[in-house]
Amino acid sequence: MGRHEIVSRHCKFAAMCVLALASVFSAAIAETDAVAPDWIVPFADRIHNAWRDGKPMPQISAAYPDASLADAYLTQKHFVSRMMAPDGVGGFKAAGVASAAPGHPLVAVMPTSDILHAKDKIVIGLADDPHRHVENEIGYLFHRPVTEPPADVDALRRCVKAIVAIVEVPGGAVEELQPANTNDIVAWNINAKAMILGDAHGPNAIDPDAVNITLKRDGEIINTARGDMAAGGQWNTLLKTVNNVLRQGYTVQPGHIITNGALGKILKAAPGHYHADYGPLGIIEFEVRQ
Repeated sequence: MGRHEIVSRHCKFAAMCVLALASVFSAAIAETDAVAPDWIVPFADRIHNAWRDGKPMPQISAAYPDASLADAYLTQKHFVSRMMAPDGVGGFKAAGVASAAPGHPLVAVMPTSDILHAKDKIVIGLADDPHRHVENEIGYLFHRPVTEPPADVDALRRCVKAIVAIVEVPGGAVEELQPANTNDIVAWNINAKAMILGDAHGPNAIDPDAVNITLKRDGEIINTARGDMAAGGQWNTLLKTVNNVLRQGYTVQPGHIITNGALGKILKAAPGHYHADYGPLGIIEFEVRQ
């Protein structure tokens, strides 16, 4: 079994925005190559090749301890430009949303092919990737492009078509030569791998901060969370996430999904039936198999 199986139809984003986003990648990389240290591209290739082959991705903190966060994002950009070449970008993810520290939330790029839908029968296989985790998140579907920082939350909200429940199942082997730091996490593209989307709901119909989340595996509660666990609330976090995405040279396009990051526990995936209840945002169910 591959990284995951979908029994029914392919996700509706599978071919969306591929050509447009290829040009976005090319332009963003060309603009940053002039200032990138010489080691960025070969190190990003090492990360990509390890990711492709299912081997531990190397640590930028061990290989280049003096690297900056900007260097880590340049490494990420080159890594994902190779990783997503076949089908383009489906959206972006945030990490560290409970932190108010500068530079947070961290951001990563999601492949189009790894945006799944709860209405399909989702099976996550651990045989090919035993490093999977399970995260409860809230996401936002865009119907207008965002190419420059929105003036405020109200301006951002007008670009959002829907709010959705999300279960993210990131994964990937990583080196552990020393404790991972922020630069490692960013360079690894925050281990982005797949996210499962629930039904879409109008952005004015639901207060995402008030959403209570309960995750069960085989009937046992393993995580409880609430939307307002994101520092400053969901909409302010989304605004910071979008601005950080733009800062890295990307743009948000119609059809893109942005997830605001993990709420509550980040759990190692274990075999079983998962049932995630997001109250007014609905339910996501899926299987994890060995």
